[in-house]
Amino acid sequence: METTAFFQSPYDITDEQVEAYRRDGYVRCDNVLTPEEVDALRAALEAAMERRDSFNRDLAGGGDKILQMLNLWEHDPVLKAYATSPRLAGIAQRLTGSEHLHLFHDQALVKKPGPSAASPWHQDQPYWPSKEAGMLSCWMALDDVITDRGAMQFIPGSHLWGEFDPVSFAGDGPQLNDMISDEQRALWNPVVEELPAGSCTWHHGLTFHYTRPNTTDQTRRALVEIYIPDGVTFAADEKMEHPLSDTITSQKGEPLRGTKFLQVA
Repeated sequence: METTAFFQSPYDITDEQVEAYRRDGYVRCDNVLTPEEVDALRAALEAAMERRDSFNRDLAGGGDKILQMLNLWEHDPVLKAYATSPRLAGIAQRLTGSEHLHLFHDQALVKKPGPSAASPWHQDQPYWPSKEAGMLSCWMALDDVITDRGAMQFIPGSHLWGEFDPVSFAGDGPQLNDMISDEQRALWNPVVEELPAGSCTWHHGLTFHYTRPNTTDQTRRALVEIYIPDGVTFAADEKMEHPLSDTITSQKGEPLRGTKFLQVA
């Protein structure tokens, strides 16, 4: 299969999945990618990890415990075809009900065996320069992911609890479960989504989520695409700095746009 043929066909997301996303703040989508597409993305990601030509850092504080690489699409045609694909855009449109979508950024999240760390319970929205909630992420497994390999865990319905302060991925300072009310703590029932390669979860920017350290003997590779639907504006100085802050072209209160925020729908 040629690169241009990858990721083009639509994915038939159901009304039940849309309802689950809006109720729970996340939804699972199985078999979104073919085995050939997974192989192509694995090869592209491995090459990107060798080059390190995109923004990259260790979210846990050093040593590639949680390797994060941003805007891989700028450096690889396969990763760009995936990030801007009509398949993913179509799913995001259905989940959000938005006609138009922009890519905020893509990212790889890699947990190697041994030195890996947990990704603490957090929301994504506090780290983003958006005023309104509504942005969403597609977390795609490029390897079979079980709990001990760092599968995603969610608190259903937590996207309705509001926005909390950002937490440190290095473990410094208060954690998310220190900030919630007793009523919310009573609803703290994590759901683990173990995924085969080529399946994914989508989650709302306010949904609480977490992954354990990778304690297996195999690397866990995931690709995350983050999309901006209609109705999301730039928060400017109300939010923390983001690695892409200097690419934002919006003024405060205007739709969140930037020189690298590609329109995908």
